Amino acid sequence: MSLANKKVEEFENWYKDRLVHHEAARQFFCELISGIPKVEMVRGRVKSYEECLAKFRRKYLPMIEPQEIDNGIQEYITDIIGIRAVCFYSDEVYEIRRNLKKFFKETDISDKTGQLEKTDDKFGYKSLHLQLLLKNGLKEVPGADIFKGVTIELQVRTVIQDAWSILDHKIKYKKSIPQHLKRRINRLSALFEIADDEFLSIQKGIIQEELKINKRLKKGGKIETAQALDVFRFLFVALKHFPEYNFVEEEVDSFVQEILEMKDDFTEGELFEALDKNLIKVQQLEKLTMLSFSPYMAIKFCLHLSQVGDFEKILSADQLEIIQLLETGLRP
Repeated sequence: MSLANKKVEEFENWYKDRLVHHEAARQFFCELISGIPKVEMVRGRVKSYEECLAKFRRKYLPMIEPQEIDNGIQEYITDIIGIRAVCFYSDEVYEIRRNLKKFFKETDISDKTGQLEKTDDKFGYKSLHLQLLLKNGLKEVPGADIFKGVTIELQVRTVIQDAWSILDHKIKYKKSIPQHLKRRINRLSALFEIADDEFLSIQKGIIQEELKINKRLKKGGKIETAQALDVFRFLFVALKHFPEYNFVEEEVDSFVQEILEMKDDFTEGELFEALDKNLIKVQQLEKLTMLSFSPYMAIKFCLHLSQVGDFEKILSADQLEIIQLLETGLRP
């Protein structure tokens, strides 16, 4: 038996002996990394024996002289356990890397994002690749001692980078296709990169608008009466009247959309006036009915009472019956 064949046989036995351990390690590392802040999704895999052997023969064997094969094949394959961590925004990739250092030490790094961003004419596959080992002394992490010394390769990507990677792998013959098809692939990869940047920019813009609301509230900012209502101006007015309430983003967004569908030119000033004039009546209605209205319901009643636009339609039939009690002064 040749030395090369002997090494292949040794690796096959090594791989089979450790497969159950590697599967358990994959699950352990997926669970550990899923708890890292900003990580939204984690996937893991154990590279098959055939894939490991093919990688060794393709990438490492041509560079090794037959008499130099001292190490086992497993010494060359550092990504037997591969984990992929996905986040939403590109600035979170390096935040995740910092947070990983609580549990891991880096043995190697390949920053494909940084490499691409140093060029001005290339677009494509972006990702941060880290080779990681568990740190010593992780007594607070159950199972850490069992998997100490196990190397993993972690890829950290945004959702869009992950989507492009998956689609890119499905495109056949990328390296030798006609130039006009290569150009189309490059254009597409550039669009994915633009989308990644734009999502981050939009997120930062939203955060800035939220900060403006807080500053206006803290400084007792005046109502900008003529400004068209949007979700941020709604929150400014609503928090003036309901400062302790936690307005959930999705609920606020839907509620403001409902308002604007009834009066698309509704302003910050009109909303403030509706609440300022009618909220005391709604509070009287609460006492009369012995009910407790959420801020959304109270605002609906105020809009209905304001008699502006089509807001008489904002209440359901049951809610209309309740508000009619203001006229009669009778309990339900």
